[in-house]
Amino acid sequence: MPDLATIGAALSSLKTATDIVKFLRESDLSLERAELKLKLADLLSSLADAKIELVEVQETLLEKDKRISELEDAFQKKDSLVRQRDAYYTADENGKPIGVPYCLRCWENDHKQRQLVHDSKEYRIRVCTSCGHQYEGRLAGNIEPPENSQPA
Repeated sequence: MPDLATIGAALSSLKTATDIVKFLRESDLSLERAELKLKLADLLSSLADAKIELVEVQETLLEKDKRISELEDAFQKKDSLVRQRDAYYTADENGKPIGVPYCLRCWENDHKQRQLVHDSKEYRIRVCTSCGHQYEGRLAGNIEPPENSQPA
């Protein structure tokens, strides 16, 4: 991943290109053709290096923006999930777990909500759709909302 050294290299390439352009502008007409071609080749090389370095910096900034967005999203959802046994669940209005289970590992390590599904070979096992971590189904099952006991 590009860092400050990469940015420094890109700026150095741009400075070299600028110096070459100044040299060409200030040179007199007696400059030999071969020397002119060499300077132009150096200029193109410096500009290409700078372009490559700046593209890497741009990619790094985009990756960081994406990661910041993911972390902000996880921070917003932080209080909406509660842990019960081996999984996280959405919290109801009373703060009690409800609904489908989410992977404990993915939430705690990556701050991502990944639903657990039943294993196709063993129905009692729940598996994360992202990391593949397995959970005992009785410790990570669906939690149904309590039924309202109001008379009709």
